[in-house]
Parts: sequence; structure tokens; C-alpha cells
Amino acid sequence: MTKDRELLKKIASQQKRHWVRITRACNNSCLFCLDRENQNGSIFSMAEIVLDLKRGLSEGIKRVVISGGDPTVHPELVKIISKAKDLGYQHVQIITNGRMLAYEKFAVDLKKAGLDEVTLSLHSHLEKDFEELTGVRGSYRQAMQGLLNAQKQGFIVSVDIVINKINYKKLKETLQFFIQLGVSEFDLLYPIPFGSAWENRKKLFFSPEKAQRDLSRAFALSKNKALFIWTNRLPAQYLEGFEDLIQNPIKIHDEVRGMQFELIRLIGRGAQLSCKGERCQYCFMQNYCQDLVELLEKKALSSKENPVCLKAKLVKNEKTLNFKLDKNFTLEKFTDFFIKNRYFVKSLRCKKCKYDSKCQGVWIEDVRKKGFSILKPRLQNEN
Repeated sequence: MTKDRELLKKIASQQKRHWVRITRACNNSCLFCLDRENQNGSIFSMAEIVLDLKRGLSEGIKRVVISGGDPTVHPELVKIISKAKDLGYQHVQIITNGRMLAYEKFAVDLKKAGLDEVTLSLHSHLEKDFEELTGVRGSYRQAMQGLLNAQKQGFIVSVDIVINKINYKKLKETLQFFIQLGVSEFDLLYPIPFGSAWENRKKLFFSPEKAQRDLSRAFALSKNKALFIWTNRLPAQYLEGFEDLIQNPIKIHDEVRGMQFELIRLIGRGAQLSCKGERCQYCFMQNYCQDLVELLEKKALSSKENPVCLKAKLVKNEKTLNFKLDKNFTLEKFTDFFIKNRYFVKSLRCKKCKYDSKCQGVWIEDVRKKGFSILKPRLQNEN
């Protein structure tokens, strides 16, 4: 990656966005929907939405992401976008399955209202696989027409793909298909064990280690300087050789905000997380939750130590060596501590190292900057 592209990705990943949910309704029934429990078919009122929009502006945020459910099923979406611009947002983005955009007049109206960017959830280039995942016959052709109409209106267009057992073997071909249609930005999402994704886990969850060859074929496309490829919640150890695709650790703050209600109950009342159990092994936030529970039990946590094999020059990290549970505790402070001091990862190669059982791994930022190659696992017969 060139320095210019690296800088652009860094700026984009750290840019603050205010997320506004305007529906709890969707015209798809995706196998992997993590939010299924909250989808009751309702929409938010204009008054509620305006209040939420103003809250983002009060925090100095000028970029808003409008989501659902699917925001396009809200009958006042055009007015909502126009209102967001009138209030002072400089950039308005929607995340949608794209089906409503198949109606060209609707796409034109969104453009006139001031919409800047469209992120389309398009999880396969194959009609059969696509509609198995969305649960709706005819959704493939509508979504593809929606993509074409979005491009015709001049929106910034990106594509989200949830990687799963149904589509991972053809992930490279799916990316190439959309690249040929003019798409240059992709977000590759790892499924998380909630909602429909958990109910359909036998159909969706797969071993990234066993899928390494197919994933690497797809990740290799990121070497194209004209493309921006991101990953979302994909465990870092499966990105060896493609470390620039490792998600910026700052995004953990977004995950924490999404879990805030449960985490506050855990901290305030000691209420066990409702998701604790079998699903933890599939969850991106597993180590974070374990650390938070340990902090509550021991009242303090210390920084992790670098592995004995690490001899490369490290990224400068101003560490707080200890974190105490006191009256000044906030989730934001703890999350910052976790990112800087406890977010450590290992290479898949580390499994053969004689120190593996005792080693805590290496700081995520060292891996992102230097690559997993800085780790030199020592085999059992080595001195």
C-alpha cells in the first residue's frame, strides 16, 4: 500500500460518524442478520429521528450514517436526508440492501435530497447463493439494478459482504464481479453469533483456518492500488501477509457502544452477559469481555508482556501499566486501556512454538505496522 492510500485509510477509519437507526423493519430476511430480535416492523417518527440527528451535531460530528433494518423502507427517507443536510451534516450515507434503489425515480429523489454515499449489502455474485442468504426470491435482480442506479446517480458506492460458509469459496470471484461493475470499495464482514446468524450457525459459520486458501485468494486483490478493501471483526491471525487489512483497533469503541446496555448491567449489578457461553468462541469481543470480567473480580489489570521471540523495533506505545477499578472508571477509559495494553494477538504459526501456552502474543499495532513476520516461534527442539 502506498503512503497516500495508507493515510487515506487511516483518516477514513478514524473519522467520526453518527449512526441513526430509522427503522426496525427490512424487506429481506437474511440468514446472518445479527439484529433479528430488534426487527419488529416498526419505523421511527420524524421527531425521534430529528432529535437523534441533532444529538450527533451537538457532539461535533458532521457525517451521518442512516441505517435500519433497512432505511429505504421508511416512507420519509427522502425528507430525512434533506433534513440532515439542512441541519448541517456535510456527508450523508445510507446502508441498504439496495432493492428499493431498483426504482430509478427513488434513486433520483435521494440524490436531489442530498444523499452522498450508498453502502450496499451484496453477499454474492451468484443469484442462487445471493437469494439463499437474503431469503427473498427476486432480491438478486432488484439489488443489482439498485447498484446500477446508485452508480448512475453519482453516489459514492461501496459493497458490504458478510463472509460465510455459503460464499467464502467464491469470495474472490464475487469481488472481481463487482470490481468489473465499477465498485472500488469493499467491507468484508465476519459473522457474529447473534440474531439469525446464531440461529443459522450450522449454515453460516466456518473455520477461517480451513478457509485460509480461499480467503487469501480474495485478500490478494487488496494489492490493487485502485481498491479499498476493509475487514470487519475478522480475527487478525487470519490476515497474516495482509496485515494492512486488519481492522483499526479504535473500532472496538463502536462494538462497546453497541453492547453498552449489557456491559453497564455487568458493571453495575454483576449481571452475567446474556450472550456468555457457547457463542463466545465465535465472537470478536471475547477477549475484551474476559478482561472486563477479570477487572471486576480483581479490581485491577496490568499490561500484557511482549513475547520472548520478539526482537523487532516496536511501535511507540505510551502504556499505562496498570488499570484500577475506581470511582473514575468509564467504559471508554477501559476500552482505551484494553486497546493499548491488552489487545494482543498471535500468529497461527505460534501453535508450534514451545512457549505458546505461556505467551500472551504481541500488541496489535506492532502487527499492523510491522507484520506477523516479527514473530519467530521457537520449535520444541530449538535452544
